[in-house]
Amino acid sequence: MPLWTIRHQSIASFQTLPKHLIRKMDFDMLGTVQLNKQLHNRNDFDCGVDALNNYLAKHASSSDQRSLTKTFVLVDSEQPEKIIGFYTLAYTTVSVPDGHPRLTQYPHPAPALKLARMAIDKHFKNHRFGEQLLLECIRKTALSTQSDNPAAVIGLFVDAKEGVADFYKNYGFTEVDCETQQRLYLPIQTCIQVALMMESG
Repeated sequence: MPLWTIRHQSIASFQTLPKHLIRKMDFDMLGTVQLNKQLHNRNDFDCGVDALNNYLAKHASSSDQRSLTKTFVLVDSEQPEKIIGFYTLAYTTVSVPDGHPRLTQYPHPAPALKLARMAIDKHFKNHRFGEQLLLECIRKTALSTQSDNPAAVIGLFVDAKEGVADFYKNYGFTEVDCETQQRLYLPIQTCIQVALMMESG
């Protein structure tokens, strides 16, 4: 597993996130649940990207069963078989450079969560469902700080596809140095901030 290196940046330098971005999404009949191949129609999902469609249809469930990832789907309770969108989370490891806040004396690779995949069915584009999924990812990452969680993480990482980095940066993600490409990182402190703002409305 490749090690990602966090670009040095003080946690205090993150600007306060706009409250109009971090609020509960008002979709009364919608919810995110873990993928269930017996219930959810994976083959009808079409986000317009073959690789993502293929992953959901053929690989997501088996990857979950082997404890490699967890895939969650956004569904309507009145049509629970129809997948509106999905995201996949996985644990990863990051290498923290000297001088990084809170981890300056930590000599080992640090654990983190990776948003490995996220997509919305093309029939449901432009309804802020991607925003809802991202907020759910951030909320789940924040839950890692609870005392009954079996493992801690330092934050949430994501591959920023071309043209969408600003979407993630709106929520406090910052750039990461990596050997192969730039990636984005949301510190656990910011995940907690976002989760609290979601709860407070």
